[in-house]
Amino acid sequence: MALIAVEVVTPERQVWSGPAEMVIARGAEGELGVLPHHAPLITFLVDGPLRIRRPGGGELVIGTRGGFLEVKPDRLTVLASEAELPEGAAQEDGGNTVAVVER
Repeated sequence: MALIAVEVVTPERQVWSGPAEMVIARGAEGELGVLPHHAPLITFLVDGPLRIRRPGGGELVIGTRGGFLEVKPDRLTVLASEAELPEGAAQEDGGNTVAVVER
């Protein structure tokens, strides 16, 4: 399956980066699902979970507060006012396993 590169940043730091099969975010008009090769867009984000479906199964859920989401065909960037990883998750994936929420 194709993957999309994801980067989640705040004004202070990079929170997480790595590959994903799909990303689900809460935009101003409701939930938005993004797959690889999605049409380019920029949207506001509202407070809520950013769900990142990981290659091979599992889901990483990052709590976000406001911000923007930018989509390019091969990359998704979230610039959040605040973002928190779940306990025990790595800041950068680097191809290694990170803590995920199994669904």
